[in-house]
Amino acid sequence: MTDFTRINKFVSDEMTIVHDMGHAYDHVKRVFSLAMEVGEKLGAELKILGAAALLHDVGRTREAETGISHSISSGEIGHDILVKVGYSQDEIDMVKQVIRTHRFSEGLKPNSLEGQILSDVDKLDAIGAIGIYRAIAHAASIGVGVNGFLQHADEKLLKLKDMMYTDLARQYANERHRFLETFVRQLRTEMS
Repeated sequence: MTDFTRINKFVSDEMTIVHDMGHAYDHVKRVFSLAMEVGEKLGAELKILGAAALLHDVGRTREAETGISHSISSGEIGHDILVKVGYSQDEIDMVKQVIRTHRFSEGLKPNSLEGQILSDVDKLDAIGAIGIYRAIAHAASIGVGVNGFLQHADEKLLKLKDMMYTDLARQYANERHRFLETFVRQLRTEMS
């Protein structure tokens, strides 16, 4: 198994100042951990998947400044660290492709098992208890409050369980989705 310590250190250093707390370093750690769990169970190439999971949001802080999607810039930003830790150019290209297709909102479909897993676990972190926490933190940070959270839940979060690529992620999503649905229903009841 690949030692991801240096890539992880690079990512944590790069993400020390993040304004969107929903996509901070703790999100990356959860995505990495779940990606490795799912990847091991599904027989994915863990060297590629692990690097992609660690690097997938490293470009997010620069997205607003540059206008370049973090699904592109994260792979570019990670290039040098991948070279330093011994990835071949073919492996680096695979990592970049996995990162490029993880963001479902751009309409790109992953073309590998590793891409499907990263896309799935990134979406899984947006639902369930942690997803609720992230969405509320984001709504508070941009000043849209409870109504903004509910709108985001309706427009995106409650649709994610049906967007999973792998059967295993679908199983995880069903449980998290039920919790999200219950929370949203109760929040609406209390708001009325």
